[in-house]
Amino acid sequence: MNDRTPAILKPSAEARDIDELFAGKIFRVPNYQRNYAWDKKNWDDFWNDIREGLETNTEHYWGTITLKVTDETYYCEEEDRYFKVYEVVDGQQRLTTIYLFLLALSNKGRPILKKRFIKCGNIYRLELGGLNGQFLKELVDGKNPTPTIRTNRLLRDCLEFFENQIDSFNRTDDLSRYLQKITFSLEFVVQDQTLAVKAFESLNDRGKPLTLLDKTKSYLMFLSLRYLDNKLNEYINEVFGNIFTNYDIIKEIGEQEDIDYIRSARFTEDELLRFFYHYFGYYAIQTYKLPIGYNYDATANDVFEIFLKKSCNYLKSDPKLEDFVREFLEGLDKFVMSFREVIGEVKTNCKIKKLFSFLGLNTRVYPLLISLKTENLLDNSMLDLLETLDLRVYKIRGTDPRADLYRDCISKIKLNPDYNQIVRAIKDFINWFMDDPTFQHYLNGSLYKNPAAKYILWEYEKYLDSSFNDCNYSLYKICQVEHIFPEEPTLKFPAYQFNDEREYIGNIHRLGNLCLLEENINKKIQNKIPQNKIQGYQKSAISRTRQLGYYIDNNGFDKEDINRITKEIIDFCLKRWKI
Repeated sequence: MNDRTPAILKPSAEARDIDELFAGKIFRVPNYQRNYAWDKKNWDDFWNDIREGLETNTEHYWGTITLKVTDETYYCEEEDRYFKVYEVVDGQQRLTTIYLFLLALSNKGRPILKKRFIKCGNIYRLELGGLNGQFLKELVDGKNPTPTIRTNRLLRDCLEFFENQIDSFNRTDDLSRYLQKITFSLEFVVQDQTLAVKAFESLNDRGKPLTLLDKTKSYLMFLSLRYLDNKLNEYINEVFGNIFTNYDIIKEIGEQEDIDYIRSARFTEDELLRFFYHYFGYYAIQTYKLPIGYNYDATANDVFEIFLKKSCNYLKSDPKLEDFVREFLEGLDKFVMSFREVIGEVKTNCKIKKLFSFLGLNTRVYPLLISLKTENLLDNSMLDLLETLDLRVYKIRGTDPRADLYRDCISKIKLNPDYNQIVRAIKDFINWFMDDPTFQHYLNGSLYKNPAAKYILWEYEKYLDSSFNDCNYSLYKICQVEHIFPEEPTLKFPAYQFNDEREYIGNIHRLGNLCLLEENINKKIQNKIPQNKIQGYQKSAISRTRQLGYYIDNNGFDKEDINRITKEIIDFCLKRWKI
């Protein structure tokens, strides 16, 4: 093991206008870099900076573009020019946006810019990696490609945004001159990977802090350079390239399949690190005899600062450091790929679709599910058990217990992937927090606002009608939980076996007074008594609701019906989500 910092060549840093920045260069964004992620807020800022700078005749500084020299050179026969390839270490989001703005200018009256900055013959002056490479080339060539993933939609929308702004501003020549000659970047050129890592850490000025996943990659690269003779450099880049791409794909599927948590701002790259810790942390602590404890409540920052850095610092003089870092990388890569695979199954597997999109799996269960997938333990029986766990404990009970689940089950899956032992641990956790008597008690209470109410009624529909298409998410989405007797009492008591208003209010949110009804129908019959809802119920696509309409028409509806139906649904729930 070598504890000496490798010798490096001195970097160069120069202020460059756009002409100077692009001169003789091909910019290559490696596959291990993040895909294009700037959005309209960033484009607005970019455009306003240019417009205000032009109108006030003042210079504008874009920030730092950090490049690494390569040995590759391309020759453009059409222009008899040579181009040297530079890898983009940092600033790829900004550089890509500058490139798209130049492309927009060339499309809107300045075609000479295309030869000067965009493309020479068959040589593209900016080569993106990951999911963006081919799509950007087709944009440049005017092929109007159809994006199938968010990162490529951003590329297309960015180009269209700038084209529209340029059309509206109507000063194309002035914009072109200003961009090329009066805006500047600090071009920071490094000669090797060592300084590239340092540059990424210290010169990052993207206007937002590095993610913990960025910091993790940078820290592992530092360890490889400082202590492991550069052995893991390429592997680190490969793994994080996979992770950045898989995160984008997971996020895209979450948008497409309406998975609330994944499509939300809460699901960031750093969540991958936090989830992974619960799979890998306890295993690593035991295997490498690390002087730290497993923390079921660890944040992503805890994972980086306390687990990863303290573990590596403890092992830095030990030959096992390489094994630890390699296992960390292998495990993280496999874990995130497993996450991507299980989310991908939402498109084709009804059971998984129902878990993520219909029921809305609680985020506390994500590390468990992904860990099981990673160890090839996620069969249909396990999926049923996870649904039972989620519905009973995290939906019906409505609290957030996790210590025992994480300490006794999730954290031990990698160390001891025993299927039966995992099942026992999950069942013990469910029984502790929501055994059958407790489950029955909660189900007999107020369920209207409970996040499981709609799903229970949906599954009850399948129980009553085996021909019902319980995978029809379009129907599920437009259905609402409807009160049969309205929330707001309009009756003169006693009525319908309710002695008074207090007894009425105590019953209206119970399962027996709830049914599924499409939103458009529900809007027309709100706050009416059951007899005045009959025609609306009979128009529903939900069989039970239609039958309820006929039942009310012939038999009426009162408190005893609420009691009877509540008991029937409770009996169903005890069978459907049994432990």
